[in-house]
Amino acid sequence: MTATTAPTSTDIDSVRAGFAAVAAGDLPGFAAVFHPDATWNHRNDDQLGGIKHGVDEIVGFLSESMTLTAGTLRPIPEIYLTDDAGHVAVLTRISGTRPDGRHFDDTQILMFTIEQGRARSVDQFVGDPTAVTAFWS
Repeated sequence: MTATTAPTSTDIDSVRAGFAAVAAGDLPGFAAVFHPDATWNHRNDDQLGGIKHGVDEIVGFLSESMTLTAGTLRPIPEIYLTDDAGHVAVLTRISGTRPDGRHFDDTQILMFTIEQGRARSVDQFVGDPTAVTAFWS
């Protein structure tokens, strides 16, 4: 292990802080969870899919998701798992409603890589790609 990836309970605490910021609508607090050059890979073939590079794109991704759902997007962490090496996997239930009445409720995995208490990367694995693509279309 190196000093940049040494595991502590703060790895999970860092991830929890991000979820808490989203729940509170605190975009600066959400942004503070990430390294400036972090990446987020939304692994799905929809309009939000692909890799977001840098904290500004990551915050933009969240902002667009919130706008498209008129603020109803709810990522609820259900289980946190860590490998004690800077990785935190979060079983997450994500739901939202579009203004046209479309709704989704999907179980997903968010895999965080944490360095020095901040997220270096997030890989988002969608549970039902077809339903999620239809929701975001």
